Amino acid sequence: MVSKKESVDDWSSVYEALADPSWDFRTVKGISRHTGLDQARVTELLERHASEVRKKVTRKRELIYTLKSRPPKLREILADLQRVAANSP
Repeated sequence: MVSKKESVDDWSSVYEALADPSWDFRTVKGISRHTGLDQARVTELLERHASEVRKKVTRKRELIYTLKSRPPKLREILADLQRVAANSP
């Protein structure tokens, strides 16, 4: 069983990866490489902290993540508008 301290440290590592200014969004694979945690653990932490994380699906149907506290960039807003326009009757 993972101790509470290890769990907090794991989330801190994932949070740090999501906050990295070099990236707007991160994949589970990228977060895993950054933190050294396995992908299943990263996914578990992202789901557990869903209230702090913004999730998007790419055109290739890949999930990408960032922190909700990070303001959306213009290209993210435009992509959302395009997606809505494409789905409008």
